[in-house]
Amino acid sequence: MPLQIVVVGAGILGLTTALTLSEKVTDEHEIYVVAEYGPHDPKLNTTMSNSHEYTSPWAGAHFRPFPSANDQDKKEMKMTRDTLQYFAEVAARDPESSIRFVDGLEYLQDANDLYKKVGYGYSDGMNNFTRNNDLEGFVGFKYDTWVVNTIVYLGYIYRKLLFQQNVKFIHKKLDNLKQVIGMFKSPIIINCTGTGLQYDGGYDPQCYPIRGQTLLIKPPRSFKLDKTVTHQLRDGSWIFIIPRPLHGGVILGGTKQKNDSYTGVREEDTRHLIQLGNKYFPDLKKTNVITGESYFDVERVNVGLRPARVGGLNTSIEYHEGHPVINNYGAGGMGYELSYGASLQVYQNLVSVLNKSKL
Repeated sequence: MPLQIVVVGAGILGLTTALTLSEKVTDEHEIYVVAEYGPHDPKLNTTMSNSHEYTSPWAGAHFRPFPSANDQDKKEMKMTRDTLQYFAEVAARDPESSIRFVDGLEYLQDANDLYKKVGYGYSDGMNNFTRNNDLEGFVGFKYDTWVVNTIVYLGYIYRKLLFQQNVKFIHKKLDNLKQVIGMFKSPIIINCTGTGLQYDGGYDPQCYPIRGQTLLIKPPRSFKLDKTVTHQLRDGSWIFIIPRPLHGGVILGGTKQKNDSYTGVREEDTRHLIQLGNKYFPDLKKTNVITGESYFDVERVNVGLRPARVGGLNTSIEYHEGHPVINNYGAGGMGYELSYGASLQVYQNLVSVLNKSKL
């Protein structure tokens, strides 16, 4: 009987994990993705705009390295560099993926010593990493990084899985992971459910939401889409721009509101972003030819809940009633940055599970 691998969850971690496993598992196997939300959901239109519970389309999805403050940071740093290398290969091979490499500019108004001293994990594995002190009152850095059009990239992976890798999708909401056992014969469950759906129901109590609100801007024709720019301000707020390749506009963001699960648009957040955008990114504004007034041409306000977890990404292996569950959830705002590296960890854990079953 072929090995049955069931990935639960079709966000960026679930889709990437399914793709990596479909390419690396050499034994006879069948791979399934079971999820309520995702590119396979017939209720979602091409903009995936019908559900705030499906976070992946709303992600900022650009790579900002940071110095490692603990062992978990170091572990996740390695995953981001694996993803960085993988994205470089995909960008060169499949431009339709929408991955592009651009300059990453970063300015910190109140940088801690880890940043000032370029601590471990910050510049490691980054190309063309330099200090960039061209903004008074800020400590600045510059490096090569990637950007991606999230909706295009999710569709790219989905089509590869469906038509090239023969991965099967099941559109279903699960109340617990135990339901998977009733759907398949001796499956290996890969838990990519964001907030950690548990075997007997409920969610990982260590998980919590981080609310993000951003603006999708239609830039003026003169605006150059060749860089991301991030300002981290003294009061803890952020203002950044991320170009979306393949005519996807520019993201102006954003907020990071821990333990906030409100999915509606907050006008005060929009006003805050516009106020900071006026100060730091005036060249992103258009000009009304009649009145001469400058303005941000806002196409859409995005709201998403980043699925964070105390202790960071969970990549542990569990056994329930003899059934293995390999976890891959709780990435917070780093889902895209960790995506390929985390999938490699899942593959290593899968090999470990299979070797154990042969003993």
